[in-house]
Amino acid sequence: MERKFETSIDGILERISSQLYMFSIILGIVLVILGIALILVAKRSKGKNGKANMGLISIIVGIVAIISGSIQL
Repeated sequence: MERKFETSIDGILERISSQLYMFSIILGIVLVILGIALILVAKRSKGKNGKANMGLISIIVGIVAIISGSIQL
């Protein structure tokens, strides 16, 4: 009984795995765009270093997500 559940869950996860990788790539692209926007906003207002740091972090996480999704795809 337990093996039946295990095989059905494995089958479901195998079917949606490519969609999850594509979602990772799309999310990475969105994070890179958001990071660039945060950096541009932070450059306009000179006193906000927090936004620039958040922008850099989101760009790095976005690039990692794009690379990870494309390798696994």
